[in-house]
Amino acid sequence: MNKDLENHVFPIPDQVLDFLRQQPDNSSIDRNTHLLANGMVTYGQLKRILHDMKVMDKKADPQKYNLYGGQPMEDWGKSILKQHRDTIKNNKESKKIADDLTGERKNSYNKTHTTSFNPKVNVNDVTKGHEKWTGASAFSAKSMKLTEQINRMKKLM
Repeated sequence: MNKDLENHVFPIPDQVLDFLRQQPDNSSIDRNTHLLANGMVTYGQLKRILHDMKVMDKKADPQKYNLYGGQPMEDWGKSILKQHRDTIKNNKESKKIADDLTGERKNSYNKTHTTSFNPKVNVNDVTKGHEKWTGASAFSAKSMKLTEQINRMKKLM
């Protein structure tokens, strides 16, 4: 779900910006001036702000809490993230229901992809007899060569 929201930019509502403007300037925290200058916040920034607000002691340092946006920022941030996360979840659920009805995919939460195993073995590495090819690995060059020879013998029989 995070990857679906990764590049989202959210405009900060006027009530939160007004609250930020009312706070006294503090040179140690650039976040306030950055938020006021841009008027927008990215998904990653909003998550970080909410995390910082969650772990800070609001009663011991209310000035720092208010410089982060205080209660208006916390309420807005939680509601906007919940709204967007719910939208993505509902889209995935509806896609799953549609896929179940049509039988198109078994699990619509997983993207369909193909995997191809193509070991790139240099011919010189096989003939050198290097120690990395002497192991009994199922995908080693020696075992693949041996398998090819066995298959040729089976065809001759």
